Amino acid sequence: MVRQRVNELLDLIQPAGLGDRYPAQLSGGQRQRVACARALDVQPQVLLLDRPFGALDAKVRKELRSWLRRLHDEVHVTSVFVTHDQEEAMEVADEIVIMNEGKIEQVGTPSEIYDRPATPFVMSFIGTVNVIPRTSQIATQLATQLATQLSPADRTQDIFIRPQDIEIFTQSQPDSIAANIERIIPLGSEIEVELRLTDQNIVIAHLTRSESAQLQLKINQHVFVLVHKSQIFPEKVAQISELTASGARY
Repeated sequence: MVRQRVNELLDLIQPAGLGDRYPAQLSGGQRQRVACARALDVQPQVLLLDRPFGALDAKVRKELRSWLRRLHDEVHVTSVFVTHDQEEAMEVADEIVIMNEGKIEQVGTPSEIYDRPATPFVMSFIGTVNVIPRTSQIATQLATQLATQLSPADRTQDIFIRPQDIEIFTQSQPDSIAANIERIIPLGSEIEVELRLTDQNIVIAHLTRSESAQLQLKINQHVFVLVHKSQIFPEKVAQISELTASGARY
């Protein structure tokens, strides 16, 4: 009976063959799988995972996130997963709770958290974001767009823009802003472009490799940018977020 249960748990954790090994013969990732199997042995109603992949390298963490997602779908145990890794939270969770100094900033699905952040803290913490002063050239370009979000008296002094919402052109476009390319950084499937606007503000844009290849961008090249989407927050919300902006949990 015991052996049958052990074999059932070993079948869950994959890959096969771990049952005949000593602990010292297991890799870090394999040890985490075995630890998870031990926790599931008591058939818990809630499984608490407190930064389980924190000590592992990036490749192993990626593999274990996919494995944990499949395991969760198979055993249907409610899991509370604590992590400081935004990518980890977005990939594993059905619902994310972002906490900041013991206070809940937002609760929602990964898509809701990313696309509709409730506070400046949430927007800055999940994914890369440009934080631009309201006095910048970009604010002038976005005047109509911003006016539909909040009244001028109820806005923060900052505008939040995701890098993928900035489009780069080699020729001037209506409402575009001139910029100079400072750096070009390959990030695997994306290319990060650091741009200095004529008002000296720095913004980051993310392009696909095909977009970058088509534009044939070079450092010190003069280009033009358009912002397709931006976010601003009520002054009251921004002040609350700033008072507690020093940590988070998922």
